[in-house]
Amino acid sequence: MKTPTRFVRSLALLACCVLSGACATTRYTQSSIDALPPTVEGSTGSRAAMEIEGLKLRIQALDRTPEQEAIPHLALRIEFEPRELGYSFDPGQVLLRTPDGQEWRARGGRYLPLTPRSAFDLRFDVAVEPGTRVELVLGGLARGTKRLEPVSFGLSRQRGTSIDRMYWLEALAIVTLTPLAVAAAPVAATGGI
Repeated sequence: MKTPTRFVRSLALLACCVLSGACATTRYTQSSIDALPPTVEGSTGSRAAMEIEGLKLRIQALDRTPEQEAIPHLALRIEFEPRELGYSFDPGQVLLRTPDGQEWRARGGRYLPLTPRSAFDLRFDVAVEPGTRVELVLGGLARGTKRLEPVSFGLSRQRGTSIDRMYWLEALAIVTLTPLAVAAAPVAATGGI
């Protein structure tokens, strides 16, 4: 008796297809870390995560904008999670190097101690255009009195689509899909009826 299972799956698929037509979406562009140096392990993207000499950090792009609007200047947020005290950071030593050799520095000017969840917003007076790849040089890191070597990342502007709003079918889908998901869970766990 696999018919009820097929019916449940077909109904869930149909509901998902109808629901996707009820979404308002926006096409946008946003800066994204797209390459890490070989010495650094982590993940790339508009919310990149990595570890540099025991210092965990996340870099998040803050320059997301709809495609039809003017591209804003590059803005990044760096959040730190040091495994121990003693790390410090000077945001003024972070620079952005464009393909034509120009360099743009973030504002800063002195080393500040890093504690768990320390965050810095970096702003550069230049926009990263789609199709342009730039280099982000993360300098200004220190552990105790020892300055860490600057680390370079590849950065470019990526395109994406986001769901901005769901219409009246959202409520219908929740009411319809929740019981189906609950009913299908025991069937999936036992391998069918």
